[in-house]
Amino acid sequence: MNISVYLPDALKRRFDAFVKEKGMTTNGAIRKAVELLLKNESNKKWGDWINQLEPDPDFPGIEELRTDLKPPKEDLF
Repeated sequence: MNISVYLPDALKRRFDAFVKEKGMTTNGAIRKAVELLLKNESNKKWGDWINQLEPDPDFPGIEELRTDLKPPKEDLF
């Protein structure tokens, strides 16, 4: 499949320099970029914001909360 992509001049110059430095073909570099984009996006189910969350220091830890759990009334298995 053939695809045409417009790159602004500054981006094209950076891309050309990168491809030359890495010894890649233009097509190979673009294929790799698309593969990486799709792989990275498929791994992001929550989005980047989830990695920025900080725990609430006033909220008790999970181990402390587990002490309040009662055992099951009957064996489930």
